[in-house]
Amino acid sequence: MGWLTIKSIKIEILFALTLCIASAPLASSIAKEILPEILLPLLGISVSVFTAFRNTQAYNRWWEARLLWGGLIVHSRNWRNGLLALLPNDEIKEQDLINLLGLQVLLTWTTNRELRGSFHPSCANNVRDLYYQLGITNNNCSSQELMQILAAKLLDLSDRNRIDGFGRLHLLDIQRDTSNAIGGLERIRNQPLPAAYDLFIRCIVWAFGYLLFLRLDAMHEPSGALIGFISFIGFIIAERLGAFTESPFVDGIFGLPMNRICATISSNLLNADHPLATPPHNQSALIWT
Repeated sequence: MGWLTIKSIKIEILFALTLCIASAPLASSIAKEILPEILLPLLGISVSVFTAFRNTQAYNRWWEARLLWGGLIVHSRNWRNGLLALLPNDEIKEQDLINLLGLQVLLTWTTNRELRGSFHPSCANNVRDLYYQLGITNNNCSSQELMQILAAKLLDLSDRNRIDGFGRLHLLDIQRDTSNAIGGLERIRNQPLPAAYDLFIRCIVWAFGYLLFLRLDAMHEPSGALIGFISFIGFIIAERLGAFTESPFVDGIFGLPMNRICATISSNLLNADHPLATPPHNQSALIWT
């Protein structure tokens, strides 16, 4: 995990290394010119406050997205249980269940695709097969279009007296909760922290890390340069972790395991043997996507 984190910021590390090597011979003179004694402690306090605030907000966004995805699992189970309890126990029940449960599974996978931009390669064909099985010709439906199809299916059930008015309201409440969860995920995706604030945090971290390197290199030779560079990289990593955590829908070590969550929903609503119920990575995988 540490190597993957370092690999994700390799450009920043190489640039910092180049900057430090180029500045090392002049560190003492530069430190005397631009580093009064009081500047570095005050700048360090500012960097700590701003970085901590940004990383806290980024983690809150990540955690909220995780809660919303957890809510989708619960809403999907409630959808299944509601249909099982409300539909009359006859020969038509199985087909109604297949259609309505399959649409709910498609809705979660489509939300996954919209947030990430594409399906995982191992899941794309299985999702298209489910579209075909449900008789939906457009396999690029949006989540909003699928929710409209679900609403129409509920109206059809009511018109055919498959469910009564109370049952219809109960199922509509579940779909309303599902819609609210998807809307919350879209809000997190569409409203990141302001770009100007992101740029400010990044600049102040780089300025402080570089000045800290100069001070340590000038005060402690020859080990000061190494300690200063390690401290410089540490502040860069702390800032970048906040930036990466701010986007919980990426596919990698910083994102949520959305494919596994969708596979769980597929297993709960369809069956454990369904192709979509198998996550792309097994239980022993280091990273779940």
